[in-house]
Amino acid sequence: MASVRPGAAAELSTEVVHDRLRRAILRGELDPTAPISQVRLAATLGVSRTPLREALRMLQREGLISSEPNRRVRVAELSMTDLEQLYAARVLVEALAVRLTVPRYTPADLAELHASLAEMRLSEERDIEAWEAAHRRYHELLRIHAGERIQRLARELSDHSERYRRVYMAEAQAWSTAAREHAAIVDACAEGGGAASVRLVRHLARTALTLIASVDPEHEPVGVREALRLVTGGSP
Repeated sequence: MASVRPGAAAELSTEVVHDRLRRAILRGELDPTAPISQVRLAATLGVSRTPLREALRMLQREGLISSEPNRRVRVAELSMTDLEQLYAARVLVEALAVRLTVPRYTPADLAELHASLAEMRLSEERDIEAWEAAHRRYHELLRIHAGERIQRLARELSDHSERYRRVYMAEAQAWSTAAREHAAIVDACAEGGGAASVRLVRHLARTALTLIASVDPEHEPVGVREALRLVTGGSP
């Protein structure tokens, strides 16, 4: 995480500090195995302790930071239980979001969806940051007409999935699989009907199940499987 010029300290609000730290955590820039000194972190960011403490409290409420008795903080470690819960929730929430969105699509919406798909293809296997930006926009468009509260909930779950998604995308085969599934979802959106939600949740579930199987084969992802069964009516 890049440090900030000393003269910029007074200009950083709690919200800015929170956003910078959150982005660094989600991108995997902070080591979850090592405690972080708040003094050093404040110096790195170029801020006083007050906005830093408030930002850390906000991140702790989000489940991204764990606190320790000696006033050090630590990035919450990746876990298969957390991954399972995130993706089970995403399956349910995003299935509803896309079902509400697809019937309201305009030609302009579909054109933008196709554009975000093209942007992901251009950056595949070369620029994860550019791919993530296009991927984020792609999923925003899948829920663009779902309503503000549902969009906000889905966005938060998707953001928290980023750390796990980056681990998954480190595998070369993941790029081609993701590209194929993303294109199939767009095709289903263009056709209308309920096929888009089924393809989307299968895509989300497969991502989670593949990662769990590769990292911890003994972990049984009941939550993801049950969420998928609820949405698809038990179909494979």
